[in-house]
Amino acid sequence: MTAPNPHDPPRTVVVTVGMGRWPFDRLLRAVGALGDDYDLFVQRGTSDVPLACPAPRFVSPSELRDRMQAADVVVTHAGNTVRLVQRLGKVPICVAREQRRGEMANDHQVQFLRHEQRSGLAVGLWGELDDLAAAIAGHPAVEAALLATRPKPPEIDLDRAWRLLLHELHVEASSR
Repeated sequence: MTAPNPHDPPRTVVVTVGMGRWPFDRLLRAVGALGDDYDLFVQRGTSDVPLACPAPRFVSPSELRDRMQAADVVVTHAGNTVRLVQRLGKVPICVAREQRRGEMANDHQVQFLRHEQRSGLAVGLWGELDDLAAAIAGHPAVEAALLATRPKPPEIDLDRAWRLLLHELHVEASSR
């Protein structure tokens, strides 16, 4: 696969909010404002924000991995997906769920994203996300610069991780 040219504008964007019980409406409202500028795919979790693009609640880990691998830009909550994106050799744009906004029970995502951003492993967006469109448009060049400074982490077996998670949650795989 040929590496994307960091001077070309991004076309495909994958957005994922994870599998938690908290909706992430702030991020999805910002995504909805992108309009038709991109080929969007959104894994929306428990949010009910209307979107004019494919937006299933959940997808399998292998489908999400394939979509993220093919995407020009990945936008994600500041959860476990950050590491998955990094293992694909990409730098995610991340938005931390915030306790004060009712998006999470605590601020562990805020703390994690601050660390990842300081380390050059993720691009963090904060506040009302008015800068999401600009961050996506400029991301190929930002990503290329950050990737030039670090090695790619090892891959993990997502299907095995998914099965373990479902087992821990006592959920049948067919009830996804």
